[in-house]
Amino acid sequence: MRVLVIGATGYVGTRLVPRLLEEDHAVRCLVRSPERLARTGFADRVEVVRGSVPDPVATGAACRGADAVVHLVHSMDGPDFADRDRAAARAVATAAAAGGVRRIVYLGGLQPAGAADGGDTSAHLGSRHEVGEILLAGPVPTAVLQAGIVVGRGSASFEMIRHLAETVFGGPPVLPLPDQAWNRVQPIAVDDVLHWITACLGLAPEVDRAFDVGGPEALSYVELLRGYAREAGLARALTVPVPVAAPRLGARAVEALTPVDRALAGPLLESMAYDLVCRESDLSSLVGDPPGGPTPYREAVRRALAEDGSAGPAATDPAGSGPPALTGRHVEEVEAPAEVLWSVVAGLGGDEGWHTVPGAWELRQRLDGLVGGVGLRRGRPARLEPGAPLDWWRVEEVEPGSALALRAETRLPGVARLRMTVEPTGTGTSRYTQTVTFRPRGLAGRVYWYAQKPGHDLVFGVMARMIAFAAERRATQPTRPNGAAQPAGTR
Repeated sequence: MRVLVIGATGYVGTRLVPRLLEEDHAVRCLVRSPERLARTGFADRVEVVRGSVPDPVATGAACRGADAVVHLVHSMDGPDFADRDRAAARAVATAAAAGGVRRIVYLGGLQPAGAADGGDTSAHLGSRHEVGEILLAGPVPTAVLQAGIVVGRGSASFEMIRHLAETVFGGPPVLPLPDQAWNRVQPIAVDDVLHWITACLGLAPEVDRAFDVGGPEALSYVELLRGYAREAGLARALTVPVPVAAPRLGARAVEALTPVDRALAGPLLESMAYDLVCRESDLSSLVGDPPGGPTPYREAVRRALAEDGSAGPAATDPAGSGPPALTGRHVEEVEAPAEVLWSVVAGLGGDEGWHTVPGAWELRQRLDGLVGGVGLRRGRPARLEPGAPLDWWRVEEVEPGSALALRAETRLPGVARLRMTVEPTGTGTSRYTQTVTFRPRGLAGRVYWYAQKPGHDLVFGVMARMIAFAAERRATQPTRPNGAAQPAGTR
């Protein structure tokens, strides 16, 4: 089939398009930013139409000649998202009918009981229901898939669960949560979502309705946090319900503790006021279940965590996807050749020191020794290689001439890493990039990071600048008879 995907650069879209291509469908993508599509890795295998969905000209051109349309656009990045989603749905319904499309598949959201009959719901869920109704009212047969929380790395809902669990479990032994956290939802693995979408492309023309899709379990939001915590090896906490519901305040807290933007977190938190569970499973009898059956929640979490270990975040994943990490970076343009700059980086530690504020790291390491850490262990290995100790660091990676990665062995409420890279920028010039990454362990880890951040920025900023200065000084020093430059001698 020739399938038009609207929302191909979003979380589900970037995973759906490769699957459609693997199944030998011809794929066309309507996108506002071809540049963003280029980062997906499949842009050269699809037909690209540039434009936004509400634009009738662009949407009409994209639908013309397509057999099916998969509509994945959700505008939750501002207060007028419902208006924009409504306009997009009408444009798609009109263009699909005019373009000869034979099937529309729309990914919406599970609805609270009674919402279809005018019952209470959130703005977010109400908008999803309205979009489905607009598409179903059109002449093109439509399958509206109503799904709950999608579990997979990069999903906004899953990343919110991940970062909240990583923050609060391993923090206080008693965790107060709003009583809405005991409402139930039916999560679904992203692989199962992809199965249902692609399977619906082959539905008979007379099938024109909404379907509930979900995993095999209906769980409370507390159980989602606990399930993630168990799979991630986090400590357990006693959860206590608090009869307070403040979505706006909660959205600010989520924004502070997770990479999910407040404009997105707010509508998601409002939906917690309702039980969101499947009331039927009719689609299974029409197209069959995913291979092996619907995926249990903890298995879906395991797959997401395994994806963390197998590769870094995809280029199209939202910022902050993957394990929580806090970073600090310093970049210096250096008036010295890359090989000279590398000689300074490779010589750090031991008697040479770390080129930073005098006494700062010595004090930090003496304090570490008092609490049972490695303390002021000084010295360099005979050879700089992975696994070798370097003062209070452990070498994790060495790319001679270009990169050195270290892991701190001090006592910290988390894991700290330091990566230093060297790259040539011209004749006799180079660039030094110094990145500190801290993966906090529980709430204590985040408190530690932000409490010491001003001093951290000073110490590491001085270090970056002084490493650059040492390289520039070394590049201008006279060489010894054997051709080596005199040592910089800076601690």
